Amino acid sequence: MIGFFEHFAKTDAYDRLRRRYEKRLSKERRRQIEEGNTLKKPFLYRLDRALEYSGIRRLLPFVNAEIFILFYVLALFIIFTACAVIFKNSVAGIIADVIMCVIVWGVIYVISGNYYNKLEDNIMTLLNLIENFSKTEDDIVRIFRKTIPYIGEPVRTILTEFCSEAEACGDVNRAFDNLNAKIEHRKCRELLHNIRVCSRYESNYDMLVRDCRASMMDFLAIKAERKAIINNGRAEIVILLLSAALIVYLFSNIVSGGLFGLMFGSVAGRVIVLYCAAVFMISVLIMLTYDKKGGE
Repeated sequence: MIGFFEHFAKTDAYDRLRRRYEKRLSKERRRQIEEGNTLKKPFLYRLDRALEYSGIRRLLPFVNAEIFILFYVLALFIIFTACAVIFKNSVAGIIADVIMCVIVWGVIYVISGNYYNKLEDNIMTLLNLIENFSKTEDDIVRIFRKTIPYIGEPVRTILTEFCSEAEACGDVNRAFDNLNAKIEHRKCRELLHNIRVCSRYESNYDMLVRDCRASMMDFLAIKAERKAIINNGRAEIVILLLSAALIVYLFSNIVSGGLFGLMFGSVAGRVIVLYCAAVFMISVLIMLTYDKKGGE
């Protein structure tokens, strides 16, 4: 498998995929620089970012949004066909695809969510390091460069790219624009904007760090309260789903011939099954993604 990927990385097809990925990211970053950050972003760009944050692209660098969609649709088709043949019912294939969708997107969301958590965890450390190094340095690029050995990922990679770009082109504002375009986290954008303004006007970093630290602590406190509320909601959804499963199990023991035969043996039953599968998928997706929608 590794040999296949190494061979594929040398082909023209891989080069075209890489150029499409880089062109899409570059186009979106230019748009953000010109128009500012907005919640409405192209679907393919969002998918590229999710694949990047989840670590899939680090394992499989050739996988961009188009390739992922192609493999995903192919996998759904194979699962649908296999389940429809095994259970001799197309509804079983649809249900299997619904479960597949929930699992895949749930896993991507949870893994990519760790990126945001690590970003937040390192922001306070970054502020402390800026406060310390600003006592001997007044250039923000040199300050960031000194913080890199002591900061964790993903902030380390972000700052390394920022410093390299600023040192290569000599345009700190441009480097800040590209840095801002790489970060989707609203609060981190705000903090970096404040640092940028402070560096531009040679303001007091100590005062900036104190204000940013207080703002970040308030943000994390509010997030913790919201997370507790969301976790309670998730627990209620899980209880409802388990209760529904128990009711279905008890009802299946009462119905002669079994609930499976009753539901899949008629058009009305199959419609009910599809409706329940859709409700299940929506409930699980809301349970997984509500905290991010509420926080960004």
